[in-house]
Amino acid sequence: MASDKPRLARLTAIITQLQSKRIVTARDIAEKHKVSIRTVYRDIRTLESSGIPILTEEGKGYSIMEGYKLPPVMFSEEETQALITAELLLLKNKDQSLAKHYQSALTKIKSVLKINHQIKTEFLADRIQIRDNPTQEKTSDHLIQLQSAIADFKIVTINYLSLNNSRTERKVEPFAVYTTKGNWILIAFCLQKEDFRAFRLDRIQGLAFTGKNFTPHSLTLDEYLEDCRKKWETTPDTRLSPDAATFALHQKNNDVQTVKIEPFKFIGIAIRTTNEHGQAAQDIGELWGKFMGEQILGKIPNKVDNTVYSLYTDYEGDHNKPYTAMIGCKVVTLEDIPASMVGKSLSGGNYIKTTTKGNLNDGIIVKQWTKIWEMDIDRAYDADFEVFGEKAQNPLDAEIEFLVGVK
Repeated sequence: MASDKPRLARLTAIITQLQSKRIVTARDIAEKHKVSIRTVYRDIRTLESSGIPILTEEGKGYSIMEGYKLPPVMFSEEETQALITAELLLLKNKDQSLAKHYQSALTKIKSVLKINHQIKTEFLADRIQIRDNPTQEKTSDHLIQLQSAIADFKIVTINYLSLNNSRTERKVEPFAVYTTKGNWILIAFCLQKEDFRAFRLDRIQGLAFTGKNFTPHSLTLDEYLEDCRKKWETTPDTRLSPDAATFALHQKNNDVQTVKIEPFKFIGIAIRTTNEHGQAAQDIGELWGKFMGEQILGKIPNKVDNTVYSLYTDYEGDHNKPYTAMIGCKVVTLEDIPASMVGKSLSGGNYIKTTTKGNLNDGIIVKQWTKIWEMDIDRAYDADFEVFGEKAQNPLDAEIEFLVGVK
């Protein structure tokens, strides 16, 4: 009988799993419970023979017949602890609607907990502290409404206040939401602009449903983000690497110059990263995706021009140490820095300047950095950058400048 207990627990867990999604595949079940596909088939037959109305969709998976009711789910102590921790994390998020509805749902869950679990959860809640957003600031209250609009394909009207304090009214087809640095971002197809745009929820001043539906967009969120990366992910997989050969190897290259850069001011978005374990490749790629997805270029105040700089600065040492990656523009003043951006004053100095030209999709950025890394030069590790000016607008025939600080 003891040998039956693990299977009994697995069968109960499979019923819960089937209730959690419209369709569950045999592979999903096998991977979750670490059993073979054959064992899954046997378990499904056992549940069917015991009266559980399981529907099989050929080539898709299994589901529970709609309307079938099972006894209330009982949570393990570990699951209860996870729910309490999730509650404390969500309360720190900046959207009021998410916090309110999650608390309401969790109250219902707590009502079916065993008494000893309730006592422990109350004790545990006093022993967990989440230090993000310590004042529990709430800057938006539209997330749940927008999630409904995404799921139901509803067109909504938003009254939007840009970071430049320009107020517009947009009719949009909500596509997806994501969170970054405490703020929720809506990706939506703007009917006025006839293109996808990104909107910060804390800048939405009003929201209303139009009563109209839209045809679901064929692309997925991953495909949308990948498209952004393909257009703007021009930084190499590994930002820096050790110097190898000698500078004499490259003195034959006519595009290498020594230049003097004057001090300048810069505003953009930034991320702290490191080259260890390929982290920089992921972080900088996401930074470019955000720069395009959120239309950062148009939101930078007091720009000198629309030249985009990919800047690497604040090194903790050489290329093996953490540094800050920034994407933005030169500006006249740092007196007006948007809340979602950072500003920096660069001291200028001596630089090695090189250029490359070609199709960005052919990896010309990476190839040029490889040449630079092989130079035996006395790096300053103060600030290095790439320049995307007018000659870089055509990705099929782009000319990019690279400037590496030297002592």
